[in-house]
Amino acid sequence: MFRLLGAPVPPPATFDACHGCDVCALSCPVWQQTRDMRLTPKGRAKAIQGGAGAEDLVESLSACLMCGSCVPACPERIDLVGMTLTLRADLARAGRSPLAPLTEGLAVPPALSARPAVAGKTVLLAEPRLLADLPALSSAILRLGGPSHVVVPDDTGADIAWSIEAGLTPDPARIAGFLESLSGALRVILCEGFLIGFLRERLPGTPIRGIGEACLAVPAVREALRTSDYYVLDTRAYHADRERLVRVYDTLRRETGCALNLDLQRLAIPTGARAVPSRHGAGPVRVQEQVRWMLEGWHPRRIVVENLEDGEAMRAHTGLPVVHVAGVGTSG
Repeated sequence: MFRLLGAPVPPPATFDACHGCDVCALSCPVWQQTRDMRLTPKGRAKAIQGGAGAEDLVESLSACLMCGSCVPACPERIDLVGMTLTLRADLARAGRSPLAPLTEGLAVPPALSARPAVAGKTVLLAEPRLLADLPALSSAILRLGGPSHVVVPDDTGADIAWSIEAGLTPDPARIAGFLESLSGALRVILCEGFLIGFLRERLPGTPIRGIGEACLAVPAVREALRTSDYYVLDTRAYHADRERLVRVYDTLRRETGCALNLDLQRLAIPTGARAVPSRHGAGPVRVQEQVRWMLEGWHPRRIVVENLEDGEAMRAHTGLPVVHVAGVGTSG
């Protein structure tokens, strides 16, 4: 479906609107690796249209990586990720979710002694690997404005993201406390793209951006990217705001000559490493195959990542040097 620029955007459709065009499968990593239509967004939509319920779709619902590539691909504007999350929640309420046990060590709120003051400052919600990598974290803080302007709280909301991804319902008091901790922030920079839509809905007056976009706004970072680099976008952050970000990354590619993990539809290819099943070696998608698909036809000398979990996957399966986007230009 095409619409004129400036025309009103209709609300997202539901699975009932699926007419089986298969466009969503072109970018779906589960389809690419399994060729099993039952495990795709189209497969779920057609099953629902035929009268199936969440308990009939356990394997399909568990296989999804939540990368979000299917949503901008869908010509009917079906909220495919939202529909899948709703079905996962139905499974969890019925006690049938195979993902819920996988989040037991992840969906736990952090123990906090005090919350930092964030009024008028940039809040960086760093991923665990970035918090543990002090050189990369220092580079990120400098890129975002420096220590006097950037706050890095211990509470990153990761437990909320993992809970929602698995179909669980976070404690409302937990969500309220997390949102309160961000109240008054100048802007919020995320390393977990899954939270972008969640926070934009609940903090409408606060700019919410992914760390990749925020770092690329620094001229020194863009100038240090090379034609021999392969740049790995955070697929969840990108697809959450693709209509705007596709121009940002197309411009980046033209200016720097680097390759990106975007296919011909300008949909981002995920490593798959960050999905709940992948963290436990479960699910049908093999990270090694994802990396092979991403790099097919490319021969980079360096990998640049927006998320260090993606970076670890790229390093493990390529042997190439990997640098976080915040660290580009700070060392050789």
